[in-house]
Amino acid sequence: MTATDIKGLGVSTKSSDALAAYERGLDLFLRWRGGAVETLDAAVQSDPRFALAHCTKAYIAWRMGQADLAIAAARQATAVGDDARHDRECLHLRAVDALQRGDPAAAYEALGQIAARYPLDRIAVRIVGLNCITQGDYRGGIDIARRSLEASPNEPQYQTMLGFFLEQSGYNDEGLAMSLSSLARDPTSLYTYHAVGHAYQARGDYPNALETFERAASLERYAHVLWHLAEAQALLGHDRMTRDYWASTAPPLPVYERIELLWRLEVLRGTSADAATWRDLAKQGERVLAEYADWQTTWMHHWLGVAFARAGDWTRAAQQVERLRRMPAGRPSGHWSTLGVALLEGEMAIIKGDLEGAVRFMAPAIDDLHTMGGGSREQKDIFRDIFMELHRRLDHVERVIELAQQRLLANPHHVQSLAALAWAYERGGNAPLHRQACRQLVLRGEEAGLSPLAPELVGARRVLETAV
Repeated sequence: MTATDIKGLGVSTKSSDALAAYERGLDLFLRWRGGAVETLDAAVQSDPRFALAHCTKAYIAWRMGQADLAIAAARQATAVGDDARHDRECLHLRAVDALQRGDPAAAYEALGQIAARYPLDRIAVRIVGLNCITQGDYRGGIDIARRSLEASPNEPQYQTMLGFFLEQSGYNDEGLAMSLSSLARDPTSLYTYHAVGHAYQARGDYPNALETFERAASLERYAHVLWHLAEAQALLGHDRMTRDYWASTAPPLPVYERIELLWRLEVLRGTSADAATWRDLAKQGERVLAEYADWQTTWMHHWLGVAFARAGDWTRAAQQVERLRRMPAGRPSGHWSTLGVALLEGEMAIIKGDLEGAVRFMAPAIDDLHTMGGGSREQKDIFRDIFMELHRRLDHVERVIELAQQRLLANPHHVQSLAALAWAYERGGNAPLHRQACRQLVLRGEEAGLSPLAPELVGARRVLETAV
């Protein structure tokens, strides 16, 4: 009798223990809970020839950037591939074979075939969905999620995928509603908390965003959730809390997320880290590239480049520029070989003190930022924040007003934009609009949870008190 998984798809194992462990390990990965790799190890201990369990372990290690573990699992899968009796499993074997050969495009092509032909294949759908984020193909992510939901209407993973991709495509209300529906079905999925938190942050509902991410962290201290908490606190001027999350050791934040947080604090909050900290981050980056350079995403390579430049290692920073530039043009690289590399060049110009040059580099990417992959819109917002700050430093009053107003249409609590309007109206000598902007900054800042000690809030209150 042919064994099947919980979605009714055939699997080549005769061990009920192996199948149960496989299901548990896959479930942990899909819900962003710990122990997935160890549970899959138990599956292959029960049945060493369970090819699909080896494949799934390879995918998870791949996404974790653990090249050695991924390659070893892929080799184990191909070694027992003759036992695979189903076309779907054979496609998985083709994918992991491409993976160990260093051909991710072929791996994604095979996984895409699986997701199209077998929309209930949860691991293929998830990995292909993640690649849609890398490429900035949010429409593609919506299509994949909807096709899987047609096959399994109440599956929380597919609901969360659809909610996230709707939000990333600008349909915030619809995306939040879908993700909240998924969370109601599975209130212990960090993956779903993540999508809900994204939707709240995108609309400027920082109290709910913080509560959502904090609830997720109370279930399990997942590194990316901690980064979101740190990022939200940085946006709200709570620099000390940001640094506390940054310094987390249980678990430690990935090096590229730690770089991004320090860069945000330095450029946008005026709180620089010491040179030794930047040198240490650059050293960590060197080790990552020495061991697993080809396994890092464009997003990771970008932030390693920033760390090298900030630490004064211009040779390695230039190598990161060239690495991005050599990537495939257009959607396959998420446009990082063109637009993304210009963002890195712009940040390098900031470090050199060439603010005009930084604006020239970054402008085309900012105009088309929504088309870029490599990360979510909320992860890419730092580039819009920095771009507006550059124009403020260059005294481009009208451009600052334009950028701030655009941002506030989607997020009426975006503190930096409110503060930028107050600055611009003051610089332009428009006293009534200056006072109105300060009033909005105080009201919106209090609603959002802006730090009472944030300089922009202190300054706005002083203006209003003087006006009275």
